[in-house]
Amino acid sequence: MATVGVAALSGCTDGDDGDETTDPDDENGEERPAGVSREEFESGPVPDVYVSATSLGAEERDPDEVRPKSEVSFSDYEAAQENDAHQPGTCCANCADYIPDKNGDEFGACAEVEGYIDGEDWCTIYETLPEPEVPDGVSEDELATAEVPAAYQTASSQAGEERTPDELQSQDAGSLMESVDAIADGVARPGQSCGNCAEYIPDENGDTWGACAKVEGYVAVEDWCSIWEHVSEAA
Repeated sequence: MATVGVAALSGCTDGDDGDETTDPDDENGEERPAGVSREEFESGPVPDVYVSATSLGAEERDPDEVRPKSEVSFSDYEAAQENDAHQPGTCCANCADYIPDKNGDEFGACAEVEGYIDGEDWCTIYETLPEPEVPDGVSEDELATAEVPAAYQTASSQAGEERTPDELQSQDAGSLMESVDAIADGVARPGQSCGNCAEYIPDENGDTWGACAKVEGYVAVEDWCSIWEHVSEAA
């Protein structure tokens, strides 16, 4: 689990993997947002909401400095496993440069690479998310059950779900583990992490931890739980 083997978990509820916003690519069956050409999908431009957005690892995207996918051996997770540089479980969804879906089309972007990006993808400049330190006033053993700071108590998740402190689940209930490990072990599907979960509440106070609208305790962006739901499903 993030940081210290304790938890951080994003709670969310299962939902259908709807693809109403995507169209298949006639040439290779690849899914892409409706109305987006293959060239736009690969090279951009991306929608305005991503142009200078901030990634999961707090990297701001500069559209004048992003690299072509071809320069970074960009591929989906299945193909990435054939690349010697790929580490098990790593994918865009748990990369520091990833910008999760912000407009409900099921795709995100990258602070370093051009075009549309799926959380299941991977490239050779993958960067591990920084591990948050234990916050002041909280012990390592308390992270999973500690009362989160006031900024999170009744905050809304990145998909607009309001947190209700009296209705939270325990982190144990979600079989919490780091997303890299969950994907590598086959417990989670590639592309799943708290950072792109509908119930995740991103860092509100600069301590690099977040919270969850459904689960108690401190939550780290790189973790995963069994009730994960893609942020686009509630967008």
